[in-house]
Amino acid sequence: MSKKILVFATSFQDTLASHPEGEEVPRRELERVAAENSLTLEFRTNRNPATPLSIDELKDAVAVIADLEVWPAPLLAQLGPAAGGDLRIIARYGIGYNNVDLEAAQQAGIIVTNTPAASARPTAEWAVATLLDIAGRRIPHHSRASRGLLKTGPSRLDVSGKTLGIVGTGTIGKYVQSMLSGFDLKLIVSDPYPDRTWAESVGAEYVELEELCSRADLITLHASGTAQIIGENELNRMKPETVLVNCARGILVDSRAVYKAVTEKRLFGYGLDEVWDQPDLPLTDDLNIAVSPHVGSDSDYGKLRMRSLSAEAVVRYLDGHEVPYVVSR
Repeated sequence: MSKKILVFATSFQDTLASHPEGEEVPRRELERVAAENSLTLEFRTNRNPATPLSIDELKDAVAVIADLEVWPAPLLAQLGPAAGGDLRIIARYGIGYNNVDLEAAQQAGIIVTNTPAASARPTAEWAVATLLDIAGRRIPHHSRASRGLLKTGPSRLDVSGKTLGIVGTGTIGKYVQSMLSGFDLKLIVSDPYPDRTWAESVGAEYVELEELCSRADLITLHASGTAQIIGENELNRMKPETVLVNCARGILVDSRAVYKAVTEKRLFGYGLDEVWDQPDLPLTDDLNIAVSPHVGSDSDYGKLRMRSLSAEAVVRYLDGHEVPYVVSR
């Protein structure tokens, strides 16, 4: 049986709406390097990332372009060259790589890469759109207007002149600031690794998270970790007119607590770019909570960049060149 390159990334084969130049290059390059190395290229893009990986499905895989499936230490230990396995490189199709145990990968002799900043701009665009939708009560208004009904409930919020709080001032957070710069916003930010040069250039003030929650009218999250940062305590600090947007990771916010805050009108609204995982807490049309199925990076630009950079890592490795975007060797 021949060795394989496996592509798990669910949107890798998507047809891009605007057919940008270079759309087919990543696939062609993978096909070329597979043929030159006597490898089989297999696309398993319909695989559910929530399904645990198994040794059997990864048998004979030399390289994987990975989605959000979890790569735990026991699995990596069996797959890597340190244990006589075939797997040499895991190329994450995206920025985050918390789903891969990097220490275990390093010990197993498996290179792990990501696609830095590939989806930063489209994700920032989606965060801005979500923020405006929540401030404008887009979901409740659409629900009534589409049924021929007039508005009920409070007015939409003004955005211009308010205080914007950005949690996480990496590439995405900076894009959000730039995109909203025309709204004459006062800017407060929070990040354990502050970029004070950037903050001075845009007039931003670094504050602790608790202070940001108390002062900001509009809050958008762009943290990269997997620990909850917004829970009951932080929500209680926010004003009833505060808009909270989370286009990073659902786990950053206590879903049950934020649902309660919105239903009790202690928070104006919540936007989340992830599938709602609380089936017992219904998202009714008159509730100012908007969710989307993790589509922040799902633009032509974002997908092409993730496709190109993840394929480049695999191609360069198999061509014997230095591998870019390595997060663990």
